Amino acid sequence: MTAWQKITKSDIRNILAVISVVGCFVLMYLLIITPIPAMNKDIVLTALGFVFGGLLGGVSGFYFGASKTDTKKEDEV
Repeated sequence: MTAWQKITKSDIRNILAVISVVGCFVLMYLLIITPIPAMNKDIVLTALGFVFGGLLGGVSGFYFGASKTDTKKEDEV
């Protein structure tokens, strides 16, 4: 139980970011190797565009954007 108590908020953020990025790359790989039926192609590509744009945009925006300085201030307090 003590191992769970050592995990901080920033550790959880980092773990979720890694899972999100790796998950997007796995999804992209599966998209490359799996044929999409012509009838569903537009729907699948639109949904994946939202996933890649939203999820990866949010993760990269957090780690490389202005909120990165906010987390340093948060960790110092």
